[in-house]
Amino acid sequence: MSEVVVENLTKKFGNNVVLDNIDLKIDAKEYFVLLGPSGSGKTTLLRLIAGLEEITAGSIYIAGKKVNDMLPKERNVAMVFQNYALYPHLNVYENISLPLKVRHLGPEKVKEKVKTVAETLHIEDLLQKKPKQISGGQQQRVALARALVRDPSVFLLDEPLSNLDAKLRVEARVFLKKLQKELGITTIFVTHDQAEASTMATKIAVLNKGAITQVDNPYDLYRRPNDVFTASFVGSPAMNLVRGVIRRAISGNAWTFSNEDISVSLKDIKLDADGLEVFMGIRPEHVRVVERGKGGIDSTVSVVEPLGSVTYVTVNVGKTQLILQYPGEIKLDMGSSIKIQLDPEGLLLYAVDTGKRLAIDE
Repeated sequence: MSEVVVENLTKKFGNNVVLDNIDLKIDAKEYFVLLGPSGSGKTTLLRLIAGLEEITAGSIYIAGKKVNDMLPKERNVAMVFQNYALYPHLNVYENISLPLKVRHLGPEKVKEKVKTVAETLHIEDLLQKKPKQISGGQQQRVALARALVRDPSVFLLDEPLSNLDAKLRVEARVFLKKLQKELGITTIFVTHDQAEASTMATKIAVLNKGAITQVDNPYDLYRRPNDVFTASFVGSPAMNLVRGVIRRAISGNAWTFSNEDISVSLKDIKLDADGLEVFMGIRPEHVRVVERGKGGIDSTVSVVEPLGSVTYVTVNVGKTQLILQYPGEIKLDMGSSIKIQLDPEGLLLYAVDTGKRLAIDE
């Protein structure tokens, strides 16, 4: 089975540490996404797995074999780059068949494999055309076909959707997810787009400054991010993070989070954290508009962003700013006053000094 294991992997360019002691296990047939901002090390990690960069320290295993000293062609991996890297002077058939000709396969076998992969990707009518004669979405499928025709054990995708327009990106996401499920190839996909990551992946690794901050399924990654960086990077709009202090009541188990603008009751906290300075994290969908006369926190509308199915509203509570998600349409004027409520089930706490999430209920 084609699982990929990375152990204590470090990559330096001169004195610059790009990846710092990375450990990662990618199961066979998994659709695994490396997610992070530019410069986080995700593409470098992909290139190390492919054998396109030299490892500084650590080990990489593919299907149980250590591949540190193997050439790229010996690892049985296939990579699709951001720019597709199609040869403009070759037609689609010639581009797809090139890896097979390099392996010296016979003409009939080459023809058979190209025909099969072209039909799988629905590009059989493009085989005689040059890359400049087809659309960006079609070029992407040709690049995928050229990779898949090799029957790789591992499929590596380096931001392959970034050159497509918004509509094609959505279509391509659906297509790639279905294709990977049908073929069952272990797939590692690099992106900085968290919407791409969450809609496609079975599991996501978030990278920041050469380190992995969290590896999780999309749902748990969104609901319970491990640290402040992950909380602010995953989700659009990002999680609200409000700085303040948590305190325990003089008697009983009641706790509150407060700063100069907000005071929020918390559920029981099962740790010694009285007086701890924290970030309170809450997703926009857990900040709710409350009808007049039903309590709530006074706030002032700053920005209204109607998106049809939902409306995002930025409000100010004193100097504290929050974004809320309203289901459907709501007509609000900038500068108007509304009441809001924070859902206690959606509250997370992060220590200011470490940035790590507090396990308050464990």
